[in-house]
Amino acid sequence: MLGRAADNLFWMAKNMERIENVVRLLQTGRTSNMLSDNGSAGDNIWEMPLDICGQKDAFLADYGEVSDGRVCAYMLSDMNNPSSVRSLLSNVRENARATRHFLTSDLWDCINRTWLSIKDLSYKDIQRRSIDDHLEWMIDRCYMFKGVLSGSMRRGESLQFAILGQCIERADNSARLLRLHSANAEKNKTKQGNLQVRDYYRSMVLLNALNAYKAYRETFHSSIDLDKIAELIILHKEVPRSLRACVDEIADILRVLNPTASVMSEVYDLQYRLDTIQIAQLRRVGLGHFLLDFSKQMDEISMNIQTDFMMVQ
Repeated sequence: MLGRAADNLFWMAKNMERIENVVRLLQTGRTSNMLSDNGSAGDNIWEMPLDICGQKDAFLADYGEVSDGRVCAYMLSDMNNPSSVRSLLSNVRENARATRHFLTSDLWDCINRTWLSIKDLSYKDIQRRSIDDHLEWMIDRCYMFKGVLSGSMRRGESLQFAILGQCIERADNSARLLRLHSANAEKNKTKQGNLQVRDYYRSMVLLNALNAYKAYRETFHSSIDLDKIAELIILHKEVPRSLRACVDEIADILRVLNPTASVMSEVYDLQYRLDTIQIAQLRRVGLGHFLLDFSKQMDEISMNIQTDFMMVQ
């Protein structure tokens, strides 16, 4: 496969995964917004989507005050924001159009119909139709994309590069979300080391945002605990959005594509680190430090994959 085609397929799925992550962050914000003391002590839940996407400075320059409506408008429909759902979906469609001959008709139709449904939607249109309904609809379309991708594409390089992009984005998002949440929760712990009521419920919201609430209950059978959340999201490979599950899948795909690629050594090192680390150790070295370092490693792996397979310098 030509490097340019692989790059388009990689970014098509990566951006579609990013869309789902953005929508889940907005759902998280709207759920957390119902907590009575949300936004107290300088802790504004609506800063989280901006921080994770790296768009806080740009947002403040254009919109000023951080509020639920302004953040939703910026993250859903603002074409000047490269991380908005509308901008990302435009990129997904362009990536797909450039590699149309590699895609099934069903997959192209899924992407194209989703784009046509939102390309002219303003934030006021979304408000009139219900923001929550729109977010649910976008999640459904993301699931449809993944279902059609895995259910209709031939098990060849095209599918492998798409899933590779999806896994890299998913791992990075899980690490960023867990890092920001744990930093806020640790800062607000009581003297006895317990979570405040607000952070307890936000922890449940976090698990729902990562599709891991049921997995947490089935695994630990206990009340919400930060260390156990970290263990689940970092180390449990049976949880789809865990760091370990994503890195394992990346390694499996790269072995199929080219087991001698130079990036394999970095992936194996990261796999070994996740296989041998324990949460108690992470607490000693700093959970936030580990997660930040993980995100940097994922960025390096992503760039090296593009260099090795897509001739991106």
